[in-house]
Amino acid sequence: MNNINLVGYRGCGKTAVGRKLAEVLRRSFIDSDAVIIERAGLSIAEFVVEHGWERFRRLETEVLIDCCQKNGVVLATGGGVVLARENRSLLQKSGITLWLQASPETILGRLDNDPQSLALRPPLSSLDRVDEILAGLKEREPLYRELADFIIPVDQYGIDEIVSRIVKILEKEN
Repeated sequence: MNNINLVGYRGCGKTAVGRKLAEVLRRSFIDSDAVIIERAGLSIAEFVVEHGWERFRRLETEVLIDCCQKNGVVLATGGGVVLARENRSLLQKSGITLWLQASPETILGRLDNDPQSLALRPPLSSLDRVDEILAGLKEREPLYRELADFIIPVDQYGIDEIVSRIVKILEKEN
């Protein structure tokens, strides 16, 4: 089996689930946002302020190209990775893609409770947080749905339960 790619809106648990899933499956774990931060030498928020979203999205694609060339990894992607057609194609070719699907309420709660949220997830627009989440989901959900081999609802589940459900899905696929 190739890579296991996790997509979904910011705050849906891609990094936490990905880390645990990689541990359970004895695979390497890559967080594409962490790779971006390492390459840029700046937080995502700092990078966006200094260089803008367009340049960030180009860097995100460069990092994704490198990540998708790896074999057998669990990859947590940034929430907006699906916005570029090239990125969706890279993910489709590199393995199985799982959409961690969270409600707006869950996303808002998680973002509000994460002390690193602002550094990792700078505002996408001038909208307030609730309207931004709703607008972001409206734009991205069709792309997540198109890309996903499987949809994994996460609202009422802990990390261990989500990972267990994913492992069962993967076992059926093999």
